[in-house]
Amino acid sequence: MLMLAVAPGPIRMSLQEIVVMIHDGEYGRAIASLEFEVKDESKPPQTRVEYCRWLAECNNRLEDYREAGDWYVEAVRIILRTDADNKSKVKQALPLCNKALEAYEKDGDSADVLVAARVKQYLVGLDK
Repeated sequence: MLMLAVAPGPIRMSLQEIVVMIHDGEYGRAIASLEFEVKDESKPPQTRVEYCRWLAECNNRLEDYREAGDWYVEAVRIILRTDADNKSKVKQALPLCNKALEAYEKDGDSADVLVAARVKQYLVGLDK
């Protein structure tokens, strides 16, 4: 009888368990778990935004600033798709957009910076 070994998939973890991994310096494991969880669209948008924020922070600690910027921008996208009023969206998304710009300025190309700057401009326009 032929037995195939199946690689285990990510184990579902609470954000609290993932944060413990981060504090223990296990960024790679934390990133894998966070990426798995953020893709679950059945989770509330605010939870997914929090996962994106933690993903960005893990990547910052690993000095992968471009990836960090990408996760901040993904968090902004999730916020913009919510049913919240524009002022609430801007209040929540603008700081994340600024963090994306900072990350891209450290290790992104000009296209990354331009995308984040345009998103920021869009957010500022929503606030008017």
